[in-house]
Amino acid sequence: MRSGLHPYHNAEKPIYHFSFLRDIKVHGIYFSSFVKFLNLYCFIKKEHAHDFYSVIVFARGNGSIVINNDSYVVRPQTICIVGPNQMHSFEGLEDVEGTIFFFCQDFYVEEFSIIRLLNLYSYTSQTGSEICNPCVSLNDLEFNPINTVIDSIKNEYESYTPSNNSEVIIRSQLNILLLKLTGLYEVKSGKSNKNDSILIHSLSHLVDSYFIKEQQLGFYTSAFNISESQLNDICQKHFNCGLKKILQNRLMQEARKLLLSSELSVSEIAYKLNFEDNSYFNKVFKNKTGITPKRFRDIHKKFVPQKS
Repeated sequence: MRSGLHPYHNAEKPIYHFSFLRDIKVHGIYFSSFVKFLNLYCFIKKEHAHDFYSVIVFARGNGSIVINNDSYVVRPQTICIVGPNQMHSFEGLEDVEGTIFFFCQDFYVEEFSIIRLLNLYSYTSQTGSEICNPCVSLNDLEFNPINTVIDSIKNEYESYTPSNNSEVIIRSQLNILLLKLTGLYEVKSGKSNKNDSILIHSLSHLVDSYFIKEQQLGFYTSAFNISESQLNDICQKHFNCGLKKILQNRLMQEARKLLLSSELSVSEIAYKLNFEDNSYFNKVFKNKTGITPKRFRDIHKKFVPQKS
């Protein structure tokens, strides 16, 4: 989501919020050519992180990109994904051309599963003995379908108006792209597992259906007849976090959505989300976001396009 923050920092490196983007056209997602983006935001070449998701498609040229202190080779038809809070720099990419786009978690999860998102972006980091590569080079057969979807997103983004359903269409196209990328990353990493894929698909539907009513892990372990440790091992492998965090994350996403898209009071939202009382909802929301629900609404709602 956007706010007035611009940018905030950790001890040494900048961490950018979505609001640093000055030429954004569609709330929650940004699309640009890579060359144009670096020319407009030349300071972004240096090491930095941000609190949203990135997909970078390199069509031409050669270079290297550094992510979390590891360097990855970039060549024509390379796809690179970067998750939130991952330090990276573009200083080795002076001679490449392609497309870059960013999107907020809330933009995607408005209609699609957070588990799909976490599953894909688990390929950007190392977990245990698994070494994951955020950059994959594709042959023509692999790259052309990806590029077709990218072109569709570009066309819809550039023709956006608040009244032409472009946001919904772009979100659907983004979902198609992420599904295609997930399949490619599974194959390239050798981590594809049919049984895990079936469980992830089922877990996705279960979480989206019951995350408000059922925040306890026992409900989900019973549904799959596995132990809590087994379920958490699968979640750590595919999402880089436990199921409890996924459930809390999804609940807070729904809270942010209701704060921005409805006229419900904070107390009514707390009740709708099955919190025992308004004060506990305020406490949990502030713990997860750093501000109260009311303050969040005051800061962010002005950035949300109003429906006519």
